[in-house]
Amino acid sequence: MEEITSAAVTHVPRMSRPSRALVAGVALGAAALGLAACGPAGAGVAYVTSPAVSAPSPSASAVAGGRYTSIVAMSGLQVSPPTASATSEHLGLTWAQAATVFAATSAVQGSHAQAILGYGLVTLSGSTLPSGTSPLDRRGAWVGITWGGTTSCPAATVPPRGSSSSRASYRQIFTAVVIYGQGGDGTIVYTSRGTPSCGGPQTGPTVTAAREVLSVPWKQTTPLHNGSVRVTYRAPSCATLFSTASSGNMGVGKYTLTVEVTVPFDHASCPTTTHTTNIRLFPSPAPPSAPAVPSHPTLGHGPTGPVSVLQTGRIAGGP
Repeated sequence: MEEITSAAVTHVPRMSRPSRALVAGVALGAAALGLAACGPAGAGVAYVTSPAVSAPSPSASAVAGGRYTSIVAMSGLQVSPPTASATSEHLGLTWAQAATVFAATSAVQGSHAQAILGYGLVTLSGSTLPSGTSPLDRRGAWVGITWGGTTSCPAATVPPRGSSSSRASYRQIFTAVVIYGQGGDGTIVYTSRGTPSCGGPQTGPTVTAAREVLSVPWKQTTPLHNGSVRVTYRAPSCATLFSTASSGNMGVGKYTLTVEVTVPFDHASCPTTTHTTNIRLFPSPAPPSAPAVPSHPTLGHGPTGPVSVLQTGRIAGGP
């Protein structure tokens, strides 16, 4: 995974990330009866709301001035314009702050052709909500939506672009980040029903609790050995390691290291614990053309806090 960018400069990219956060949802037969399903404590709870009306799919023209200006729908999720007078802050978040939450959600990691964000009224029907999530029936929320992800697929798995078979069967998948809790503490990810990027039967819709990508402080615990160092980092017990990265100059021996984790947005109840991982500074053995590496390189911290993992030209809908 490592690459030498010049004879003196090395860059070790982030370890492989999931192309899209795994999400799971259960379709309920009870929905057909108009009943809410019950389950054991800790299980998700299904809420059946009034069916969404027919509405266009998400588009950049549906948001302006920090709010939804027209109704959009994707499978069982519908977003309507808010009825209250326009304000610059909702749920304790400005549009820019909500954009930070949206872009740091692990489920939107990767390159996307389109991304929009605005405040609106959310209705979700026919899906099981994560445990602790209140019903979403015209509930005010910041909603960020991405689509048009870039994926590398084996050529044999995808019908030729523009062919009758691809036009007839293809259905765009939308990923929506619904921020309904104060300060972003309540956030879910909704993935609409559609055709996977590399073709195949349609999947979804699915709903899961959202997870935030954070860069956390670390502390070196072992000397450089075979191109790597061992570090400890403090993070909530509910954190999962997302990636590690290093960049620097082999000849000078200066490197910047980062450790990134994912955590639930409402992770305040998770106690902080100590974790350990290795970070590779350069390939081992180093290529013959590489300069001699100092035995005690200087290691610095990368920025800490929320990490934007959404790659897009811009997020439409800002004030």
